[in-house]
Amino acid sequence: MADTRIDLAIEAGAKALHESARERRQFTWEQSSEEWRRDLRAFVRPIVEAALEASDGFLASTTAKKPILKDR
Repeated sequence: MADTRIDLAIEAGAKALHESARERRQFTWEQSSEEWRRDLRAFVRPIVEAALEASDGFLASTTAKKPILKDR
């Protein structure tokens, strides 16, 4: 998996979902099969992409509205 911003966010989201939903007796993220991890990454991908797009849009709109202070 490439280490782009989206890939890192997808990996973190899939791992967080897995760890928060699993029962104590179930495998940890690191112990689960690659097939399970791939499926969970595919599940969270559209969620993460939408969240990053919304975040980028918000940041772009707030930075565009900041007043520019001119030297007096």
